[in-house]
Amino acid sequence: MTTANYYKHDFSPFIFTVKNLSQQGLAAAAIISVVLSFGLLWLLPKLKPMSESARNRLDFLRPWLIFSSIATSVLFGLHKAGIDWGLRWYSTMYLLGYLFVYMCCRHWINKRSIMLTPILLDSLIAYLMIGMLLGARIAYVFIYNWDVYSRSPLDAVKIWEGGLSFHGGIVGVITAIVIFCRRNGISFWHLSDQLAFTVPVGIGLGRIGNFMNGELYGRVISDHVPWAVIFPTGGNLARHPSQIYQSLGEGWMLFLTLILVRRFKSREGTTGAAFVFFYGFYRFFVEFFREADEQLKYYFNNSLTMGQILCFITMLAGIGVFIYTRDNILVGSDLWRSKIDAFLERRAKEEAV
Repeated sequence: MTTANYYKHDFSPFIFTVKNLSQQGLAAAAIISVVLSFGLLWLLPKLKPMSESARNRLDFLRPWLIFSSIATSVLFGLHKAGIDWGLRWYSTMYLLGYLFVYMCCRHWINKRSIMLTPILLDSLIAYLMIGMLLGARIAYVFIYNWDVYSRSPLDAVKIWEGGLSFHGGIVGVITAIVIFCRRNGISFWHLSDQLAFTVPVGIGLGRIGNFMNGELYGRVISDHVPWAVIFPTGGNLARHPSQIYQSLGEGWMLFLTLILVRRFKSREGTTGAAFVFFYGFYRFFVEFFREADEQLKYYFNNSLTMGQILCFITMLAGIGVFIYTRDNILVGSDLWRSKIDAFLERRAKEEAV
């Protein structure tokens, strides 16, 4: 089959590199962001009494201003030191995913519809990031590539070289949420429902990052597919852009599914159960277009991949969670709201001390 008419993937894995940026522009951006952070977050509240709504707006701006101050200052320092660092698409997509989680949680905090405060939210984000990285890496090492890492165990810590399992990341995040909830007296099903609703956006963005990197590509096409792509590391063969399929299925279709689920009155745990089940459901079918991991290939007479086996387990887990939580408190009920109010009042007293 000729490949002349198919698009050849030539995207850079970097959004930008430090050497391509202007040193003067970086210096100006760093100074402006630092001045804005100092003026708006520290000086203005001291000079002028502020209403609660104005303080909420400043709370919303705080992470953006602090992040921009740190980022531009670091970039200027790297440029000055001659270090040619680059911002990758994949890491940026995950960062945007975490920002989406943060913004949604801030919105729910302002509406008093989640058992969180701004201080607890900052702690939660750290828990989620550590849990995701540890879970995703451990699963990749022991399930997907143990033959390699058993010979060089120290290579397992080299996360910067790639190798993360999303199924392992789910387990890591769930473990982090359990620990966080127990330490802070929060209902696990309450918090996991809210967070599960935001995760598909991060997945959708992350798969786009995979496509930009030219990794985790699809199987070789067996017939004419107009949108097939030739990936640099996949040989001179036209393949399915399965990263885009996964972004649409595991990301945006899953997000729309959870929006529909949340439109109906449900128990705490229902959204989380729906996320677990439908993630496995959508990915199971998309895996038929994705190239199997080189070190694992196929199982059951070359019909299923390891990812599909894990998806089947994931769907069973989702059904189990739905059955287990069917008697939980009804979301939006008076009792549900009174529990949130009681928690927030207790936290307000603790944080005031």
